[in-house]
Amino acid sequence: MVVPGSMPKIILSVANSLLFCYFVAMKIPYKTNQFPVLLIKLLGVSLSGIAIFLAFQEISSAQWNLLFQSSQLINFLILGIGLSLLNWFLEALKWKTLLYELLTVSFLGAFSESLKAHAISIITPNKIGEFGAKASFYPKLYRTKILKMTLTGQLYQLLATCCFGILGLCFVYMELESNLQLSIGMVLGVLLLIWILIVFSNFEKDWKNKIKNYVISLSNLSKPRNSLVLGYSYLRYLCFSHQLYFFLWLFQPNLSYLEIMPVIFSIYFISSFIPTFLILDAGLKAGLGLILLENFLPPEVIITSMAIMWVFNFGIPAIIGNILLLKPKHKQANLQLN
Repeated sequence: MVVPGSMPKIILSVANSLLFCYFVAMKIPYKTNQFPVLLIKLLGVSLSGIAIFLAFQEISSAQWNLLFQSSQLINFLILGIGLSLLNWFLEALKWKTLLYELLTVSFLGAFSESLKAHAISIITPNKIGEFGAKASFYPKLYRTKILKMTLTGQLYQLLATCCFGILGLCFVYMELESNLQLSIGMVLGVLLLIWILIVFSNFEKDWKNKIKNYVISLSNLSKPRNSLVLGYSYLRYLCFSHQLYFFLWLFQPNLSYLEIMPVIFSIYFISSFIPTFLILDAGLKAGLGLILLENFLPPEVIITSMAIMWVFNFGIPAIIGNILLLKPKHKQANLQLN
């Protein structure tokens, strides 16, 4: 089985080093840090480009043949391009909404920043690179709040994943073999234990209050901004989860929507809690798909569908993001701290 993701370990090590250097460089005065930041950016773009190239190379010829020899090729392209554009359109709206109370950014600006941050995050674990990338787009004055807004966007997206994922697991869990039920139960038990330890731990009370106030601010959906961001997160989740269903359905039109969607929800839920790099995302989801979808679809269809999802939602957007990163940086306009 070959899926995008078997990236050399040296690339991951360099990515972590670049991420550390990037945060250090951001603390250096603006005029002093221009050269190191430019160098780090060029290295990051190069590293991302190499990783994407290797990932594309590892999509086997059998998977490409299964796609291009399909009678539904045109539909694959329409759904792939259309729903991926919608996915990133919603992400840009979410980022623009998060920034609204801090500063004014155009939709195209938010769209560009989302793609550029994605290009960097694709070589970092669990999208950590997105924090440094988005913070670097703005002057030092804004960076603390930008980091908080980036975290807020990710948490709302995770909330959408959890809501649908738990619902999906409730349907899927009873149909699994006893050993899989035990494995999933153990993972959920560990997560619950970690949450309890965090809640009842004795670390600094000041930090505890900050986290508590932050969580309360997220749960205040009476604020129009919070409601909009949560809404965009749910719509984005429904967009890419249904895109996967449609890809599977094009290969096998007799698929039952009510049987497959809970499984897809479960795949996204489980994969969200496994530390990984976005470049390895297709391999992780393909592995989960082979386990959870084996009774519904042939293995080659599952692997190919996951590979197509990666190409449209991760690979191509990362390529565009890298191109945008190489463009000269223009001075930010309309930045007003509220």
